[in-house]
Amino acid sequence: MQKQEVSFATPATLAAARKLGNAIRQARLARNRTREDFAQRARISAPTLDRLERGDVAVRMGAWLSALETSNLLHLLGSVSNPESDTLGEVERERQIERGLRKRASGRKIAGQDGDDYDF
Repeated sequence: MQKQEVSFATPATLAAARKLGNAIRQARLARNRTREDFAQRARISAPTLDRLERGDVAVRMGAWLSALETSNLLHLLGSVSNPESDTLGEVERERQIERGLRKRASGRKIAGQDGDDYDF
């Protein structure tokens, strides 16, 4: 039996999900959209939208993204998706590389790509 996602969520995660859900709700209300209309535009069901607006962490990521897109809030995830925004992670990665603990991935060699074998 699978564990419920909420059992993995920390209090900080739950609070962030509630804030995000509330932001989606406020955006929906500001656009004067009904639950049903917004859900249809977001390609999700009205009950899923209700759960999402309450900050339910068990709602699939695709539904969250679709609701964010429909409410014109998707652009706010831009800084999250940028690895350079994680300054602590970047410092740690560089530190590991300097110590030789982490190597950059090197591509697999494919026949004909070593510069000696041309097949044309």
